[in-house]
Amino acid sequence: QKRQPKTIDITVSLKEGAHGNARDMFAKYRAQKEKSQKTMEASSMALKAAEANAQRQLQEAQKKNSKLSSNTLISAARKPFWFEKFHWFITSDNYIVLGGKDAHQNEMLVKRYLRQGDAYLHADVHGASSCILRAKRRRNPSTGRTEPIPLPDQALREAGNFTICRSSAWSSRMVTSAWWVEANQVSKTAPTGEYLTVGSFMIRGKKNFLPPTQLEMGLGVLFRLGDEDSLARHKNERRDFALMEAEAAEAEVETTSTAKQRNGNNDANMEEKAAVSKPANNRSPIKAEKKKEQQEP
Repeated sequence: QKRQPKTIDITVSLKEGAHGNARDMFAKYRAQKEKSQKTMEASSMALKAAEANAQRQLQEAQKKNSKLSSNTLISAARKPFWFEKFHWFITSDNYIVLGGKDAHQNEMLVKRYLRQGDAYLHADVHGASSCILRAKRRRNPSTGRTEPIPLPDQALREAGNFTICRSSAWSSRMVTSAWWVEANQVSKTAPTGEYLTVGSFMIRGKKNFLPPTQLEMGLGVLFRLGDEDSLARHKNERRDFALMEAEAAEAEVETTSTAKQRNGNNDANMEEKAAVSKPANNRSPIKAEKKKEQQEP
């Protein structure tokens, strides 16, 4: 069987001749070909854009997963300390200073972490947070009780500078001074007819104003020392001079008491020797008189 030739129906204009109809059909063919080519180009561009978008989303997902995994590793490697939820820093002589980030943290600092011997710092500036300087404690060998060490002036000055920098004085570039009081001077009891809001406290007694300081604050990185060589290299850094003075004073008192005890023991030994030698001298004349009496008859 012979294949039947394919037939294509075309529309012919009777107003045009053969050349006119051929020209019109060629113009339509060319327009259709350009349209299909543009469609193919647009489709390829859309496909490339979709591939690029999918690749970008995949990379972002991988970065997010890697960041989450790294954060998980960091949190698993080191447990945050209790004071890291506040504003905090360590002074030059290893005293820790804490500052509240908002009114609720100010309330928590005073009610939960302000102890006897600590210092409460504040400033008469808008936005100043409540700061506390935590005192160190040592066991008294004579009483066996733990007693706070007096706070050094250097730690108080640095804590006051921290209090000023955490207030509106930082943005207004105003040089002013902070003040500090003892822990027993801070109270939550308001006078009759008044009310204290959250994060506000009543100060009773005299305020100790610190000298004005420059608005200077830095950022540091703390490293944890693990090996013995690192500990030996950093042994005498960030020494607590107040603690050294207290230990020197205790050593001096102990030396003085030991010397007094030795002198007392020497005096007692000399008195005992004198008491022992005195009766022996009294006996010798009596014996001599008895011998003389025995020779006379």
